[in-house]
Order: sequence, then structure tokens, then C-alpha cells
Amino acid sequence: MKKQPLLVLTLTAALTGASLSAIAQSAPASAASTAAPASVTPASVLVNGPAGSVTAGDVRQLADQVVPPQQRAMFWADSDAVKRFAQNIYDMQALTQEALKEKLDTPPEGTVKLKLAREQTLANLLISARVKASMPDDAAVQTYARSEMKTHPDRFKTPEQIDARHILLPVAKDDSDDAAVKAKAEDLLAQLRKGADFATLAKENSKDPGSAAKGGDLGFFARGRMVPAFEQAAFDLKNPGDLAGPVRTPFGYHIIGLVARKPAGQMSLEEALPQLRQQLATQRGADARKELLDKIQNAAQVNQANIDAFGQTQAAQP
Repeated sequence: MKKQPLLVLTLTAALTGASLSAIAQSAPASAASTAAPASVTPASVLVNGPAGSVTAGDVRQLADQVVPPQQRAMFWADSDAVKRFAQNIYDMQALTQEALKEKLDTPPEGTVKLKLAREQTLANLLISARVKASMPDDAAVQTYARSEMKTHPDRFKTPEQIDARHILLPVAKDDSDDAAVKAKAEDLLAQLRKGADFATLAKENSKDPGSAAKGGDLGFFARGRMVPAFEQAAFDLKNPGDLAGPVRTPFGYHIIGLVARKPAGQMSLEEALPQLRQQLATQRGADARKELLDKIQNAAQVNQANIDAFGQTQAAQP
């Protein structure tokens, strides 16, 4: 599985914030220890050192907070990502302890930053709680979905799609091996026409890293997703099992096989529900945030004269 550097960076940033907030709220020196597992067995310790231990429970608890739900399966399946995550927890734990030893939480700069971190964390927790409380139940989602689909039917039209698979044979940039690659493609096509298994030949010969391991299967796609020559050849196929090729594109020569066709139509309620559930949740969340902030801001009194005078004073400072 490919590494996910963006995800790891995001998690690292989240861990940094979590560690800073732990200091700000006068938490124990070990940021990870806040989970306070009932029992720690040797098998549950993932990282251990002078700053303490990071357990499976610590990693699971924090991952549930900072790893997006749609990425959790990918995260847990990537042993290197879990290792880096656990190591990052330990690093922040150790750095927090060192910072407290050096009393970096007491100077004015440290006090201000920790106060800000604490307030940001508590504010985010409050907003998250209000947003969570506003989330629609299944009945509300169903009602909303039926209304949207009836009022805006065009939004739920689906274009014609096909499920195709292919075998890709790249050609050198200078086209020096064009004839040889085309000949190999023609040979593979001949084997397929004689009954060879497409998935097996794709796994053995295709150089497309995204589909070769899946037997060349590209899944369903609509027009406009593939390069023109490939798209035309694929959509010209009529029946599952039909073959086309060799088709030349900027990527090389392709052998294409049709798996299935899906005609244009309307999304079913079941197909539309995930999209509409997210849409309603986003709308409800935005409304909850606005309601909360409006209430707070309406209760505040802003002294514009004092703000103007203060700004002018600061601007005049050398």
C-alpha cells in the first residue's frame, strides 16, 4: 500500500495541538497517559522510553479523534503509518515533559500561547458538541432526500457508464519500440480471443499500477474520464466480453475488455442517500455554528472608539 504523507502530516499537526493543549489544561506530563487504561500488558505497549509508554489504547483513542472516518481503514492497514503515529505520540509526550521541566509554561510567552491553545481546544469541543447534537436522524435524512429528489430531479441524473478493464503496454518516449510493443499487444489480444483469462494476462503484462493487480479492472466510469482514443474504443464496445485493441494513447498500447454497461438514468434513493446525508449534515452543522456564534456575538459589546484609539497608539509605536 502506498504511503499517505499528507495524512501523516495532518495527524502530526493534530498531535502537536493535542500535546500543547494537554500542557495548557495542566494535564499530566504524559499527553498519552490521559487515556488512563485500566491495565497495560506488554503486548499493548507500542512505544516505550524514558518519557513513558504509548499503548495500543492511546493510539486508538487519539486516532478516533484525528483520523477522518473515511480514512481509518486505510490508516489501520498501513503498519508504517500506525508506527509513525505512535512514534509521534511518544515524541510529543517526551517534548511536553522536557518543556515542563524547563518551566516553559510559566514565562509570559508560554502562558499566552498555552492560554490560547486551551481556549481554542475548548471552543472547538463546544462547537463540535453543538454540531453533533444537530445531526439529523435517519428519518430526517429520508424526508430530506425524498424532498430534494422530487424538487431537483436533474441533480440526480446519472450518465451512461461502463465498467471496463485493460492491459497497458507502455511505449518508449522516442517511440523506438512502438512496433515491438504493438506486436506484443496484438499477440495478447489474439490470446484473449482464443479464450485466455483477461485478469491473468493483465496481472502478468499490464504496466498500469492502478489496475494491474485487479486484473485490469477500471470500475465504472462515464464519458470524459479517460483520454479520447481510449474512451471512444471502450464505449464502442456493445456487450460484456467484447474486446478492442490495440488502442494507441499517450500512455502506450491498450487492450480493452468490456465488463458491463450501465445506462443513463436517475439515482435511486439508496444511491442518493450518502450524498444527501452529508449535504444535510453539513447544512445542519453550519446552522449550529452560526446560531452559537451569533448568540455569543450579540451578547458582546464592542467599543469601537477604544479600538480605534488603541490601533492608532500601536501604529505609532516604533
